[in-house]
Amino acid sequence: MMKLKKFEENPILLPRPYNPWESRAVFNPGVVKIGNKIYIVYRAIGKEDVSYLGLAITKDGFNIEERLDIPIETPKKHCEIDSEIHRHKGFEDPRLTIIGDKIFMLYTVVFDIGSRLSARVGLTSIKIIDFVGRKWNKWEDPKLISPPGTWDKDACLVERKIKGKYVFFHRILPNIWIDFVESLDFKKNPWLGGYNYINVRPNKWDDDRIGISGPPIYTKDGWLLIYHGRSSKDGFYRLGAMLLDKYNPTHIIGRLDYPILEPEKWYERDGMNVVFSCGHVVLGKEIFLYYGASDKYVGVATGNIDDILSELIKK
Repeated sequence: MMKLKKFEENPILLPRPYNPWESRAVFNPGVVKIGNKIYIVYRAIGKEDVSYLGLAITKDGFNIEERLDIPIETPKKHCEIDSEIHRHKGFEDPRLTIIGDKIFMLYTVVFDIGSRLSARVGLTSIKIIDFVGRKWNKWEDPKLISPPGTWDKDACLVERKIKGKYVFFHRILPNIWIDFVESLDFKKNPWLGGYNYINVRPNKWDDDRIGISGPPIYTKDGWLLIYHGRSSKDGFYRLGAMLLDKYNPTHIIGRLDYPILEPEKWYERDGMNVVFSCGHVVLGKEIFLYYGASDKYVGVATGNIDDILSELIKK
């Protein structure tokens, strides 16, 4: 069995009580590598129970060299994209993809409308030069790209087109959906759609609900997809792996029967039994996977990609 190795000095990010916007929890980061730096864009919750996005930076993948005291994006603009919002709960679970000279970010926008919650997929982008230059006012105006009335989250944009189309993964309970679109402006086809190509598995660790972790990784054998699954038996969130066809990602080549990461350490079971990832980077043959632990901390785990692929190809 192939298991990711957890960094012995986890968690690498904890809440900071002196910053009101991140005083309660920091978790579920999206990640992007630019030059020799790894940028960790994490979800933060403070005393107002609203999610912001913070930024930490590492060079070696483990040790945080810099962490900003201010959020890199706030919910204000995103509050203005739906006139029916009564209370905005902020950002959740950013996933980052570089295409050309831009970083595209997909995330979940949670609305408190009257007595009910609504979750929809948001999309924004920023030029790499502006991101590195910390010009946070350069984020493009956000769009809601999933339809009203549908609980939709856990979305990402794939790093390259397939058969001339952009590819999105997203989650409509309880399964993973895949959609192919011609444009990123969402004018002709305003909402994400597609089909539930990847399903929960009865009587397994991922039988209740599943969703992607970070965007799939392109390899010689196909798209490596790390995903989360929730068990109906114990309610734990674990991470698994599957291999998708490089030309047709709706086709599953292999899917492990066991999780590659699960909540075991104190920081992963501090009130909740959760490991939940939104991003990873590849350094050489190693995947560095950053994950939220118990919806409160950020940890990192590593694994050899060839080892993961070998396990998947056996299936």
